[in-house]
Amino acid sequence: MSDSAFTPEFIADLIKWERVILNVVGRLRNIPADSVDFVLTNTQSGERVILDDVLINGDRFLIRYNMITVYNRSVLPNGKWSICVIGRDNGVVYPLVAGDRIFSDEGYEDDFVGLPNQDKLARFQKVVTKGLSSSYTLSVDMSQSGEMALVSVLILPPKKNVFGRFAATVKRLFKPIVDFLLHRGFNVIFKVTNLFASHKGNRILFASDSRKELSGNMKDVYDRMIERGLDKQFKISFCLKESVSTRRNLLDKIRTPYLLASSDIIIIDDFNPTVKQCKYKPSVKVIQLWHACGAFKTVGFSRTGKAGGPFVTNNNHRVYTHAIASSSHVARFYAEAFGMTKDSVYPTGVPRTDVFFNEDYKRQTRQRMFEEIPLAKGKRVILFAPTFRGNGAKSGRYPMNMIDMPKVAKMCRDTNSIFIFKMHPFVHNPVVIPEEYSDVIIDCTSYREINDMLFFTDLLITDYSSVVYEASTLNIPMLFYAYDLEEYISKRDFYEPFETFVPGKIVQDFDSMMTAIYEGDFEQEKVEPFCQRNFEFRDGGSTDRVIDWLILGNLPQK
Repeated sequence: MSDSAFTPEFIADLIKWERVILNVVGRLRNIPADSVDFVLTNTQSGERVILDDVLINGDRFLIRYNMITVYNRSVLPNGKWSICVIGRDNGVVYPLVAGDRIFSDEGYEDDFVGLPNQDKLARFQKVVTKGLSSSYTLSVDMSQSGEMALVSVLILPPKKNVFGRFAATVKRLFKPIVDFLLHRGFNVIFKVTNLFASHKGNRILFASDSRKELSGNMKDVYDRMIERGLDKQFKISFCLKESVSTRRNLLDKIRTPYLLASSDIIIIDDFNPTVKQCKYKPSVKVIQLWHACGAFKTVGFSRTGKAGGPFVTNNNHRVYTHAIASSSHVARFYAEAFGMTKDSVYPTGVPRTDVFFNEDYKRQTRQRMFEEIPLAKGKRVILFAPTFRGNGAKSGRYPMNMIDMPKVAKMCRDTNSIFIFKMHPFVHNPVVIPEEYSDVIIDCTSYREINDMLFFTDLLITDYSSVVYEASTLNIPMLFYAYDLEEYISKRDFYEPFETFVPGKIVQDFDSMMTAIYEGDFEQEKVEPFCQRNFEFRDGGSTDRVIDWLILGNLPQK
């Protein structure tokens, strides 16, 4: 037997991008997996970065390299970084070498077929741009001996000249004074307060830049804290604003930075541009109770490289110290979206879904819904709740020509059903229902809480809305009217393949949707596995877990 049969090797068989995560799959030969560390080593300086998101199965490995967070929650510094494993006992370095499978042409575009292996590495290059002056490129490089490395190139706008730097310094020195004189002394107040604040761990701030009253996850956590008497242990404050575009009054402009600097725990449930601009002391917790349930459409850094997505150096979400998710399956997607390490996202469950596991609440809410919408009594309730099209709150719409009202009305009368429209809040074009159909088609878009409507829903029709998560806890049959699926994937995309992910039947034209309703073909067997995968706990205790784990600090064993 040749000596090569005993030679230690670190071999890559597959490289594949998954949004901002580079997956490297391969084998370890004659190297015990539990005796090495997976690292990146700068080929010039020798600096090492531990790769801690590695799955091992026997001699097989999967490295998940998140380009947004790999270097202290930032991108790699410019340079060439060798991918290797290092023996913990002997310090021996084994570089990653390319296996023949990496260069297979199967599944790739014709542009790469027939090219030399070195040129085929271009298929793995990731380029992100911001305007004309900023870009980030991460590419895979290979030496003549087959050793593989990552090349990181971050290009930012050139620094100012001497005069420009002097002007910037003057501006930096005097800007706080000027801002204060102009009633915009946010930084001054924050820094002064932060300097003298005595953080004793007992000040909690609930903050939102998009609502003037507590609601959703934050309200559930606050209400439960009051029920448990924790308002005696903590001093609780609020910093709320009706919308991102709403301007604060003078008192709030002074109060907001003071509260942010003096609080020990800051709780938010959405992107908050005010909270993210501050640099907090290391002891301060910033807890993100993200308002969505599960990981459906990509958000945050998962959209890097797509239109409207953040650039690699963006700080929008990097301020969070803790975040929650509905399950361990979902947690890794949230870590990716928020530029966090995976051990900072906890599968507590989502507080606002606790009511879905409360039998009394479900029964009472169902009864109340029938009282508020008496047309639904004695009929099958079909809830139509699609997401919006467009770029957001200002341009949201839904193409109502995709719904044939006469056919919907006929279906309702044929099947003893009622069809309820519940459009997304961003949709500006109204639902126009002809008078002759008003006995079987109604518009409840103005009804505030879609979750309450689920308790009397017999069939949910949606497309890309995250309402499917809550609906799955009630085992509601679902149809997915995805007439523009390919276009939506190209613009927004999903964390998992839509076709295999959604808990129901997919239809891509109106007549197919009607046929599925008539025939009762909803593929409902997909609902329960979906619920199990996305809800780690189904006990109604998510709110208490958030309080116990993240606020009180009684973390479970990971």
